[in-house]
Amino acid sequence: MERETLMTNKPLTTLGVAAAVGLFMAGGQAQAQTACPATITVAAIGPGFSCVLGDKTFSGFSFGHDPHSSMVNFGIDGSLFSIQLTKDSVFFPPGAATFDYTVAVNSGVSSHIVEGSVGVDVSFPTVFTTSTMNGIRVASVENSGGGMTVFPAGTSSVAVTNTSFITGSGELNSITNDFTQKMVATSVPEPASLSLFGLGLFGLGFAARRRKH
Repeated sequence: MERETLMTNKPLTTLGVAAAVGLFMAGGQAQAQTACPATITVAAIGPGFSCVLGDKTFSGFSFGHDPHSSMVNFGIDGSLFSIQLTKDSVFFPPGAATFDYTVAVNSGVSSHIVEGSVGVDVSFPTVFTTSTMNGIRVASVENSGGGMTVFPAGTSSVAVTNTSFITGSGELNSITNDFTQKMVATSVPEPASLSLFGLGLFGLGFAARRRKH
């Protein structure tokens, strides 16, 4: 695995799998009834589904290619948040796997989404992935890899499109989108900041599961 852009604001060496699970649960179940859970099956995300993670709402979900055996994971750690499509240690079959949605900061909240990234985890070639956010090409990746973009000032809503084309015996494990958010009065993080989040919350959990696979 070349790279997976997963987020945490703690160094990799200090965050274990148990801590990752705890953060996901804190970001999901501590919210109101409409909160995004730590994990939800795609089959449970029907038309009109939306959920709240902190001060953000995820909606407009669209999935393609064997979606009903897939899952979506949500995570939050301070100003950093993530969303991931996975099969939980099972590979996606050949074809086009799509993962589209919109994330928006709730009205009345004085914060903006300033950075977004994609991380693709592939065990065996060949998988080609493209990702756009608000029409901006974030990455075009062959096998594992990723990319990042910085949004214009004042961005409060991001429409995300991820598509992975899996050929032959290609093995796609997950597609992960990470975001950085800031209060209006604070400074914008340096664009390189997401490079510190490699193999973070989701990545550690998947590494552990894949060792058992």
